[in-house]
Amino acid sequence: MLNIFVLMVGKTREPFIQEGLAFYQKRLKPYLQLTLKSLREEKEKKNLSPEVIMAREGERLRAAIPAKAYTAALDVKGRECTTEELAAWLATRELEARPLAFLIGGHWGLDEATLAAAHERLALSRLTLTHELARLVLLEQLYRAMTIKAGHPYHV
Repeated sequence: MLNIFVLMVGKTREPFIQEGLAFYQKRLKPYLQLTLKSLREEKEKKNLSPEVIMAREGERLRAAIPAKAYTAALDVKGRECTTEELAAWLATRELEARPLAFLIGGHWGLDEATLAAAHERLALSRLTLTHELARLVLLEQLYRAMTIKAGHPYHV
């Protein structure tokens, strides 16, 4: 069974996203072990540039990656795939028998060091999503991919 960690900068503040995350966490239980972990976001101050903020948040993300995990950074410039391709990709990750960690940055995104440290960069869409919405879209797509992998009917 896949062991997936979703490592996220900042809390999920929007109630509708919190509800959606809880909904998909419940639906994913039969298919995989899922851990959502929110990491402290850097407080914005006048003397801190976005680059410094991203670097500090990136350090926290990299420190939270489980040992031996395969890491996929969510990045708008990452590789796009269909849900069917995601299902096949997850099947490959499952064969590796190690944890899978998705990295989601804060509202400034992920720093270059974190992107470079990831095994792979994936894009959920060519559209820019808020970091909170990206969490929900990721879980929804994981659910769809896992149902495809399990042989359930899939509506395109």
